[in-house]
Amino acid sequence: MSELTPIEFQMHGCRASVLPVANVFEPQIQAIEDSVQRVPDFAFDLSKTLVESVCRTVLADLGSPSDPNWDCPKLLRETTNRLTLLPRGLPNAGPARESIERTVRGLLQTIQGLCELRNSYGMASHGRDAAAARLEKRQATLAAQAADTIASFLYRTHRDALAEAPADRVYYEDHPDFNQWLDEEIDPIMIGRETLSPSKVLYHTAIAAYKVALTDFLTAPPDAEGGGAG
Repeated sequence: MSELTPIEFQMHGCRASVLPVANVFEPQIQAIEDSVQRVPDFAFDLSKTLVESVCRTVLADLGSPSDPNWDCPKLLRETTNRLTLLPRGLPNAGPARESIERTVRGLLQTIQGLCELRNSYGMASHGRDAAAARLEKRQATLAAQAADTIASFLYRTHRDALAEAPADRVYYEDHPDFNQWLDEEIDPIMIGRETLSPSKVLYHTAIAAYKVALTDFLTAPPDAEGGGAG
């Protein structure tokens, strides 16, 4: 009977929902995947750090910077409190809200478990006796999978909200429809032999004006009856 080929661990949730728009997380995600395969002890530290990084990024996007002293469960609570966890206008939202709140409490417990694993078995967080017991790849995979689920859920929820209304920190790549509309409404900007996109120029030189125009666009899209941004 042939041996099963080892499956390389991948953070499918984060790669699908985080990396396409926030490739700054690529080194952290890649490091977790590598550590699960090669240095399982390190996966606990990295998994917790990824969740913290996503929470701090979301809070900063929303104009509510996190306290540097907040621990991981506190960061998660503050983040979920500021996110719209249910679809807007959902009928009979009471039971659904209770269910999602139970789910969030479960996520908090998962995070707490990650913190405990990190403190007890993480390689980077505390010095240890070289002969101390070590966890194995399957436990490291659990920690990484939990971080993948939590981080991707939070970031996807955050991104969905940004599609409806800009946050305090706006990303140019988030609004291709608006950028295209603005570039079609305004003639390209010529500087010497260079042709510049009006939307990019506005974003990089006058972000406040970009946000105002974007908000108008989202509130009254150009094809809306009697409406139009501008």
